[in-house]
Amino acid sequence: MNFTQNYFDLFNMPQAFFLDKEVLSVSYRDLQKKFHPDKSVNKPASEQRHAVQFAGYINTAYQTLLSSVERASYLLFLAGETIDDQSTTISDGQFLFLQMEWRESLTEINGCSDVDRAEEQLDALLLAVKQTFAELETIFNQQYADKDFIVAKNTIAKLQFVEKMLREIDSAEAALFD
Repeated sequence: MNFTQNYFDLFNMPQAFFLDKEVLSVSYRDLQKKFHPDKSVNKPASEQRHAVQFAGYINTAYQTLLSSVERASYLLFLAGETIDDQSTTISDGQFLFLQMEWRESLTEINGCSDVDRAEEQLDALLLAVKQTFAELETIFNQQYADKDFIVAKNTIAKLQFVEKMLREIDSAEAALFD
């Protein structure tokens, strides 16, 4: 049980942005079986505590690698770069305009009384936002490969916004069908 082990190494995965999530899940389940705290029930309290902490470490590592945004940030962290969410601003005017369009669309959808029309608009918005997310993932991957970490930080900020928008679309969809 090594708490300083790189998350990619922990799951025996290549240190890369794009990864096979099925392989990650299988490795996660294997680690959970091997290091589950229940396996140390009859051991001294210090070993039980260590097992619980390591299970938490495995969970944190898994959640980090599962999320595109968290994985991107972690890759930059491993490269010696820090992400400061508070001071990172997006200066890409085209992207800022796109954000405003999405927000306006979502506001319009939330105020729409025609459920069928709202659902159709929500599906179209979801498709556009998912496409942008995928494009940003590809862009980040190239920036990371090129070691263009400063620009990659801005891409992470964009990914964070798009991820938040996806959550808001999910909330709007849930509200639509309540």
